[in-house]
Amino acid sequence: MCAAFNDLWMDEIWSLELVRELHSALGVFTQTHHDNNHYLNSLFIYFLGQRGDWAGYRIPAEVFGIGTIVLAWLIGARRDRWTAFFCMFLVSFSYVLILYSSEARGYVPLIFFCFLCLLVLHSFFDKPRWQSAALFSLSTVLGLTSHLTFVIFLCASLLWFWVRLLKLKWSISRIAAWTAACYAAPFIYFVGLYVVDLRYLQIGGGTPITVLDGYGATLAWAFGGPNASRWQWLTGAISVLGLVAGLVLLIRDRSDEWIFFLGAVVVMPLTMPLFEHGTLHYVRYFIVALGFLLLLLGRVLGWLFQSGRSGKITSAFLCLFFLTLNGSAVGSLLKYGRGHIVEATKFMDQTAKQQPVTFGGEQDFRIQFVLSIYWRDMMDGKSAGYYEHDNWPTDGPEWVIFHGESFTQPVPPGKHFTDKFDNPYELVRIFPTAPLSGVHWFLYRKIPRSGPQ
Repeated sequence: MCAAFNDLWMDEIWSLELVRELHSALGVFTQTHHDNNHYLNSLFIYFLGQRGDWAGYRIPAEVFGIGTIVLAWLIGARRDRWTAFFCMFLVSFSYVLILYSSEARGYVPLIFFCFLCLLVLHSFFDKPRWQSAALFSLSTVLGLTSHLTFVIFLCASLLWFWVRLLKLKWSISRIAAWTAACYAAPFIYFVGLYVVDLRYLQIGGGTPITVLDGYGATLAWAFGGPNASRWQWLTGAISVLGLVAGLVLLIRDRSDEWIFFLGAVVVMPLTMPLFEHGTLHYVRYFIVALGFLLLLLGRVLGWLFQSGRSGKITSAFLCLFFLTLNGSAVGSLLKYGRGHIVEATKFMDQTAKQQPVTFGGEQDFRIQFVLSIYWRDMMDGKSAGYYEHDNWPTDGPEWVIFHGESFTQPVPPGKHFTDKFDNPYELVRIFPTAPLSGVHWFLYRKIPRSGPQ
């Protein structure tokens, strides 16, 4: 809850501004055409109304986050109570899930519906009923409405679905009928989304990151790996070992569920980028893999805990290590929020030596967009000027803002720099952000040409 009470960051503000332009709720699907538009989240924003930098936009994500914890327990409880406990523990204290449970985006609703669909699918396998098929179909549609990476779950679960029904020696016609009952609705819905929205989709942009780098970071963050590379190698290795151990346990128990987990955690996340041309493979786009990896790790910890004294010690140590790493990241989130943009804006206004205040940035869109929105909502019509690179004045703006990605350390480009007209600037203050959300801001102020004061 506490993590939700800080400034909205760029992607959340972007969602607000996209919704502001809509003429009706239907425009979420037919008008926006932007990858920052997560349909379900945008609908929440539309009906909540335009309220500026308001933490209430994050309430739906918080509710889905709590529900995800409950579902993790229920999924684990199908095995035994210790597996249920460890699944719930990992999901509850995962920094990544805490982060996105406190952010007005579609990532935690996505995980909620992934977990719900898995639970319903298990119920269907236990006793095939039309009610279960209908609930599964509805949940898959809501999953796609939360975020399009729900397709990862759909593809992985469909293969498992077919394998399970073939093992039951059902006829092809019966398998086809139940496949249609469970998967026709999400398929038709996805085609509809393509027709009205996806074929026109615009990508917002960002710092490029390769598939392997993004997936590797996801494996590391599954166990709480911080932005320091030396720790990410360790936590990534633990996650890989846990993944392999979990798959081995499922195969040893003669459970065909290993097909689903292999597909959801490894095959589909690494395959999906081949069907799109983007270069922004951030951890959040692999969150489906991370969520199911946590469930698989919970199964491994449950098995370890029940395997004897050494297993209890090992599982307790791993949980403590997990809690320490994720707790440290949560501490950063509580301390830095998503960059404290309100505080940074007030600081520049209150310490400015000239009026109106003038700004520039090393990346025009990211800096100008966020700064202009906060200035508009905070300063009650007070004038200010932002100079884009193409219109840079010869005497330079008073403030120049550099930014850094949240998956890097908050290290400024230097203590001083000069612009293209040889105006000198000095680093005045750093506003870090928590890992994986927001951006670091580095504030530089113009100083006399004679040198630093």
